[in-house]
Amino acid sequence: MFYWSGILTNCVSKKLNHAVLLVGYNDSAAVPYWTIKNSWSRLWGESGYIRIAKGSNQCLVKEEVTTSLVLRSRHTPEPTTTTTTSAPGPSPSYFVQMSCTDAACSVGCENATFPTGQCLLTTSGGSAIVTCGAETLTEEVFLTSTHCSGPSVRSSVSLNKCNRLLRGSVEFFCGSSSTARLADVDRQRRYQPYHSRHRRL
Repeated sequence: MFYWSGILTNCVSKKLNHAVLLVGYNDSAAVPYWTIKNSWSRLWGESGYIRIAKGSNQCLVKEEVTTSLVLRSRHTPEPTTTTTTSAPGPSPSYFVQMSCTDAACSVGCENATFPTGQCLLTTSGGSAIVTCGAETLTEEVFLTSTHCSGPSVRSSVSLNKCNRLLRGSVEFFCGSSSTARLADVDRQRRYQPYHSRHRRL
């Protein structure tokens, strides 16, 4: 993509080809825009960043969105008097990550089983702790640590739902919903590195 500077208002895309990081926005500008960090080095665009107009899905920016929450501390918060009315999810000791080569979680699939609540090494060189809830799998990723310490990013993904990736797809299973799938998992791959959806920046 040829881009040097300014707010891009005419980005026509038919498909996505790599991930970028949305880092800011400006709703006060004459043309409101998103600020996005690209992965092509500081020599590209505005020192590695691009500004695109908001509200018109420039460069398909609204497609395949993943959000995260940056944690400030790993300390347990003080107890509150707030009560939760939703039922707690299962507390399985393992989860299954099914990675497939197609976009519909049906072709070229491989299952891998990992323990929950333990520090896992990721394929990107960091580490993660994964927990299962009633409807979501939550991962706390430590991008720069192999020991699950320091700054982390937390995100959640729906269980039992096929998630399209730029190349292929992935689906996660936990607890009673994955009992049948757990029986089919190749036990020799049980402790391979976990493929976190987060990449080192």
